[in-house]
Amino acid sequence: MATEINFYQADETIIKSLAPLLLKVLDEKKKAFIFCQNPAQIKAIDDSLWSYGRNKFIPHITISDKDFVLERQPILISDKEENSNKADYLVFLDVPSAGFLSSFERVFYFFEEQNFAVAEGIAKKIKPKNCYKKLDGKWVKFSF
Repeated sequence: MATEINFYQADETIIKSLAPLLLKVLDEKKKAFIFCQNPAQIKAIDDSLWSYGRNKFIPHITISDKDFVLERQPILISDKEENSNKADYLVFLDVPSAGFLSSFERVFYFFEEQNFAVAEGIAKKIKPKNCYKKLDGKWVKFSF
């Protein structure tokens, strides 16, 4: 079965756009792996997921967290191309290798509007199935 790859142009920050997707992943009883090589961005995602919403957080760890069994974690944020939590879905903010991409059931790439040209270049290489952006609060399909 081929990996389904979808691109999402964030209308807010990537961090705010990630949370609703991750909640859906958890609702589906699936696991997610977030691939990001920027330590500051990893920390920002980590911090935002701990404080998402007024009364809830999104359970996750980063690769630098200790004393956790990685395979048991529903969401792992890592800069390594190792599916240590046996995730079904990959969210990437930095482009991983083709082999790593193909090891997931579904793949999501989030980018901000100012990085549209970069996303377009990535799309030419990995051919997403769908591309979406927010319009009037709803995700609508678009093409590069």
